[in-house]
Amino acid sequence: MDVSHVIEQFWLSRTEEAFCALFEVVYPRLRRYFLLRGMEIAEAEDLSQNVMIVIHRHAGDVRDELLFQGWIFKVAKTELARYWRQRQTRERIAGMEPLSDLLTATLVAETSEDGNNNFSEWMSHLDAPERELLILRFVEGLSYEELALALGIPVGTVKWRLFNVKKKLAPIINNSSTGRHRRVH
Repeated sequence: MDVSHVIEQFWLSRTEEAFCALFEVVYPRLRRYFLLRGMEIAEAEDLSQNVMIVIHRHAGDVRDELLFQGWIFKVAKTELARYWRQRQTRERIAGMEPLSDLLTATLVAETSEDGNNNFSEWMSHLDAPERELLILRFVEGLSYEELALALGIPVGTVKWRLFNVKKKLAPIINNSSTGRHRRVH
């Protein structure tokens, strides 16, 4: 079922049945969102459930149905930040070293059938905010307005950042398609 149709039904009725339908389409996207940020499966599921609870409790606070998906990922981003803050606090208390930025920003991508993992390679050339932007835009399919809401930046900035990321990736993608590999920053 189409995500926008399910959101529209939930928006109009706000019934438990509509929320269950919303859960069925949004939960897998949230789970994937957290897995793509290097979370373990159990952690991704816990965080996804936490986001769904927030959606259930606070969906009425969202004023514009068209920005609902962006709001969902803004909640997910907030939940992820809260998780990392709590985890770092627990690690400091336990005397453990916190995970490096590189490890926490690792993008998990499934290898295609032919063993080629170009997507993961391309994403490794980007910093964490750039990866975040591309994943939300092209994997999750958020509009410019939804991205602006989710990331807390103006729509014009979203467009500008997407343009710059595409410009940055163009030579890398062209080189990998011709068999040459060159790291460009």
